[in-house]
Amino acid sequence: MRLYLYLKSQCSGYLPWNQETIQKIKRDLSIKETRTIHNNLEWLVKNSWVIMNSKRGVIRVVSYLVLSKKLQFHSATGALFNTDQFHNFRPFIYAAVVTYYLKYKHRIAKQSERKKGRSITNCSFQDMPAQYLANVLKMGKSTIVRYRQKAWDAGFIKMKHRYKPLYIPLDELEFCRIYGDEEAWQLVIHNNQVMVQLSNAITSYVRLRTKPALKKCIYSREKVDPL
Repeated sequence: MRLYLYLKSQCSGYLPWNQETIQKIKRDLSIKETRTIHNNLEWLVKNSWVIMNSKRGVIRVVSYLVLSKKLQFHSATGALFNTDQFHNFRPFIYAAVVTYYLKYKHRIAKQSERKKGRSITNCSFQDMPAQYLANVLKMGKSTIVRYRQKAWDAGFIKMKHRYKPLYIPLDELEFCRIYGDEEAWQLVIHNNQVMVQLSNAITSYVRLRTKPALKKCIYSREKVDPL
């Protein structure tokens, strides 16, 4: 995906495929081995993200719209990507996914509150349990925590630990951990008081935007509700 996005940033369709182009890719993406580029390009060609024309010595990078039809996108929302972020690409992808579901979860919560005749407070930090992401993405919770941490370390998101006071003596904490239920392991000592550690609140610096052409394409294919 990183190579595909880089190629899209270099052309609107066709791009010469020669040693000069390959060397430029190696410099711009800090890739040491030419073989790495060829392997990635081979995957892109095999999966029809890129079309190779050996006779003309060029490649054609398919459009986002064509790719969305091929992959059966159900959302027209994308993350705004700066080419400076090619060197932090994986953390950016992790942050983009977290941001999408952060917005999605908040929107669902607002709709639910409106039906109940209540309003929901807008806050830059929003609740986003790792288990929620693990469920929707069908991934292990430990993997989600690791990816989320990488996004935080790269500066794309910020997390805030949250606690709820639990009024039990400090010397009873170990007893509660041993004989309590699974949630007893969420008990921690914070500010010299026993508290329940809640899921982290997250804010994101990644911006999302809807592509009108893609939205129109999706609506024509099936009636959905893109974010």
